[in-house]
Amino acid sequence: MFTYILEMVCIVAFALSGVLVESNRGKDIVSVLLLGWVTALGGGTLRDIIINTEQVFWIRDPMYFWVALVSACVGFFLISEIRKSKVERLVVFFDTIGVSLFSVLVTEKLYIAGYAAYVAISMGMVTAVFGGVLRDILSHRANMFSNTELYATPVILGSSLYVLLYNVGVWEHLAAVLSITFSVSLRLYFIAKKIRYPDFLILK
Repeated sequence: MFTYILEMVCIVAFALSGVLVESNRGKDIVSVLLLGWVTALGGGTLRDIIINTEQVFWIRDPMYFWVALVSACVGFFLISEIRKSKVERLVVFFDTIGVSLFSVLVTEKLYIAGYAAYVAISMGMVTAVFGGVLRDILSHRANMFSNTELYATPVILGSSLYVLLYNVGVWEHLAAVLSITFSVSLRLYFIAKKIRYPDFLILK
């Protein structure tokens, strides 16, 4: 139940991050709801296709579908109030919460289910990052493939930390909370300090 609730928080965070992007100005409700839905569920859908699950997670449990849709709808109708604050900061905040939660929770679920650590961490990253990449592509924003921002790095490090803590005997839920906190803190630190990949790691 603990993990399930956190997953729903992820869905809400991602859906809102999809609705809040500045380029949504002037778009109709269907377009905005679809963008929020894709942001929230796109990564998990790709994950389930890759690991060949019997059913995609939001088909197996429709609650994911409806939480994503309702969250996007609420965000759409409250957008005028939300935009009175710093929109870009809100997008970054919700996106950071979403990627950190999803990456660690998926890593936890798959690792405990018996998948190898590299598989669990990779699928955690795919689940966390792919929805945001789709959001940025569809809304014509810079995404992790078109800039040098340290976007996926905190995700990979947070998921790896979970595996490490779990293997040294830390209670699984405590390990998840610590890893999520680490990932969120690291991502926000990179943003605040404007830390990007150094030149020698960038293809010229």
